[in-house]
Amino acid sequence: MRSRTFFGRTAVAVVAVCASAAAAGGCSKSNSDNGSGGNDDAAQAHDYYVQHVHNALGNCIGCHAAGGSAPTFMDRNADSSYDLIQNTAGLIQAPKQSPLVQYQHADPTIIINPEQRSVVTTWLGLETSARGLVGAVAKAKTITDAYKQFAQCMSFDVWSYYRMDDLAFAQTDAEGPCLGCHSTGQGSAWLSADTRLTFEKAQQFPFIQKLVVGKLDARGSFENLQPSNRFIEKANEPCPQGSTSCHPRFGLSPEVQNSIENFVQKTLEDISSGTCGSGIVVPVSEAGPLDAGGGG
Repeated sequence: MRSRTFFGRTAVAVVAVCASAAAAGGCSKSNSDNGSGGNDDAAQAHDYYVQHVHNALGNCIGCHAAGGSAPTFMDRNADSSYDLIQNTAGLIQAPKQSPLVQYQHADPTIIINPEQRSVVTTWLGLETSARGLVGAVAKAKTITDAYKQFAQCMSFDVWSYYRMDDLAFAQTDAEGPCLGCHSTGQGSAWLSADTRLTFEKAQQFPFIQKLVVGKLDARGSFENLQPSNRFIEKANEPCPQGSTSCHPRFGLSPEVQNSIENFVQKTLEDISSGTCGSGIVVPVSEAGPLDAGGGG
């Protein structure tokens, strides 16, 4: 059985995220009245806070919710907390400027761990782009530029973390693993036993379309990239009765489907938040032993 390899961001000096509102400088106006309305980018930023950030910052709520010992800009309810944060002057800015990342408490024991810093930085990057603030990541204007941006943001460490190499070994019902037919790019899908080569080919056209495709706006112009789910949907394609040219039948395990979805979503989020190349933070409790063991 192959062991799972975990990758994380390089360790950095940890700074406080439970920032004092008094330390915030300036005010940035949102393009919408709340994070869940307005446009898709604003909704994505709001949802990321609710789903990932709020619970990660649970140790901050005791001090920064109503009745706590520090300035109030959080709440025990995620949506209410989001509203308080965005209505507190200066908190939502690019990560390099926001006191949510940069503020340091006088008490050196009040710190955040790398996992917390990771989700806050990603979230603030999404907010910065959604609101058009200083430091926002420029959006690709064409599908060609968008594919290039996605390819450049793809990380082999993240690819390995999500075990994307397992896809090549997925079994068809009667004709062996996928790599048996796709090891040199047949059908615009490059799946070989060499995971590095498969990764590099996935960064190129047309193979990249198996991961993402362009979304058009109401006028038919390019809007942004979205997951194509092509590998997942291929397993569910019906074969017309009597056809002799259908793709071999196969099914993807939930683990492989999750690998594809997580890798694509992580890369799209990294593009939006300007955190490409930052890897994935893995809690120490999940990382396993520090050495390989085996001493006798």
